[in-house]
Amino acid sequence: MNELTNSQTLLASLLAFIHDEQAYGNHRLHEIWERPLADKLEKGWSQGFLSLDRGSEPNTLWATLDDSESRFREGDLLFLHAGKPFENPLGRGFSLELEDGDRWLLSGKLALAALDEYEGGRCYADPDAMDLTSFYEQSLEDIATSQIGREVILPLLDGTLPITFDERDFADAERIALAEGCNAAQAEAVGLAYAAEQIACIQGPPGTGKTRVLSLIARLMVERGERILVTSHTHMAINNALNKIHAQGVHVIKVGRDTQRKGLDDAIPCFSGLDAWEDRPTDGYVVGATPFATCTSRLENYDFDTILFDEASQITVPLALMAMRKGKRFIFIGDQKQLPPILLSRSVLSKDAFSVFSKLTAIEADHTVMLDETYRMNRWLTEWPSQTFYDGKLRSAGHNRERQLMLTTVAPRFVEVFDPAASAVFIPTLDRSARTRNHRDAALVADLCQAAVAGGVALTEIGVVSPYRAHGRVVRNLLKGRFGDVAARTVVADTVERMQGQERELIILSLATGDEAFLSVIAEFFFQPERLNVSITRAMTKLIVIGPEVVPTSAAENSEVERWIAWYRDMVGQCRKIVL
Repeated sequence: MNELTNSQTLLASLLAFIHDEQAYGNHRLHEIWERPLADKLEKGWSQGFLSLDRGSEPNTLWATLDDSESRFREGDLLFLHAGKPFENPLGRGFSLELEDGDRWLLSGKLALAALDEYEGGRCYADPDAMDLTSFYEQSLEDIATSQIGREVILPLLDGTLPITFDERDFADAERIALAEGCNAAQAEAVGLAYAAEQIACIQGPPGTGKTRVLSLIARLMVERGERILVTSHTHMAINNALNKIHAQGVHVIKVGRDTQRKGLDDAIPCFSGLDAWEDRPTDGYVVGATPFATCTSRLENYDFDTILFDEASQITVPLALMAMRKGKRFIFIGDQKQLPPILLSRSVLSKDAFSVFSKLTAIEADHTVMLDETYRMNRWLTEWPSQTFYDGKLRSAGHNRERQLMLTTVAPRFVEVFDPAASAVFIPTLDRSARTRNHRDAALVADLCQAAVAGGVALTEIGVVSPYRAHGRVVRNLLKGRFGDVAARTVVADTVERMQGQERELIILSLATGDEAFLSVIAEFFFQPERLNVSITRAMTKLIVIGPEVVPTSAAENSEVERWIAWYRDMVGQCRKIVL
């Protein structure tokens, strides 16, 4: 009786969370739509178009950009209107499928209707969102009523399910992994996942080869005839995983639209649904799709032997359950010390309650292993995140361990900054009144990029990370002026969310904020340790941090945020400080 009560309580709390997120999301959207158009354009909440034209594919439009620059990226949903969303709407639910120079390809069921309403001239796009509540509700209902839900999934989340492994399977898979060049922790992870009878969790700190591990796990499972669903919170994460699995010689397809295959190997087929895969093998294969595909005709009639989650730290419990109801065994690969799920109605302080990876790794059982050798960062850059986030267990290994950034020539102004002996450098912000955009710091970033390129660093090996899209836009515009539009696009200058999973020789973390009063208001966001961890661990040999100096007397209302601020100060203290 107690188990039933616990399950009911859990399901009720998840349902409340789903409704809270939807309500808060709707509230935020309406707030944005109601803002004056000029304010939205200035802050990047709206994108202006010179014209709309019919696309070559059904239900598509080409939108020609004006000179405004918004925060939208491929995959975002847009609300088209002629200037006032509530008075002259053109259509909702348009997906930004492709950025093609001075025009965007938009897709949506209302494309033809929007063209009929469109009277020519300028029009605009505001952010939009889909109401996915019915998908979540159906998933929770299935979990509550199905055998796999009642006997495995709910007890697993309650922490009452006995977690078991096949020792012979573990030994066989570990032996294969070692023979194929995996290190000890990677081989243990492969063995744990292959032998799992219910669940395995693999923690992959930055640069530790988690995608390599994922691909080998998938291959071994397919070789024993399993049907595997590889899923995540974004198409990009799914596509990256499928590329690695395909390289292992495994039968792989992507389920989704052709416009959702960005970054996917051209050799991997993309189908609208699993029914369309006519030559599907009968003895094992891998399908890549989002959890939402399991609620539609794309996958709703299919079950899988194993559900393999990538970037699991960013997946909420309800989203994970949507995919889990279609499987028998669950493998989660992620890192709870990197970015958590984006929550609208909750504080980042409550992330652990809604991150499926944090919840499952907290269960007391031998179902979790951490990959402990990073092949990305040199040993100097590895030391601080290892001690702060990974109990000193993360070690630098491989070719990058002893490497340092060596420029062929250095501008006199930046001799200290680019000293090879200083892998991590801190430069105090040049504008202590700045909030979410800092023009002086952005100009410094452009100067540093120019100096690095002059010293032999390719633009493709430079990344600029900022907490704010607005500051990223300022940096991108300056880089266009220095290097030209095409070349500047090769520098990733964006938020940390856009940089997770990537690496660069040189990372410039431009934090923008200098205003102490503003900093105290946004401290929970600004000093979030997972965000800091991801930001600084993109660098291979050189990290330059440009940000505020936080004095010890700075106080936060929450003791945990105070601890985060102390970590930030400690990180800054580990860098060589240079005042420009």
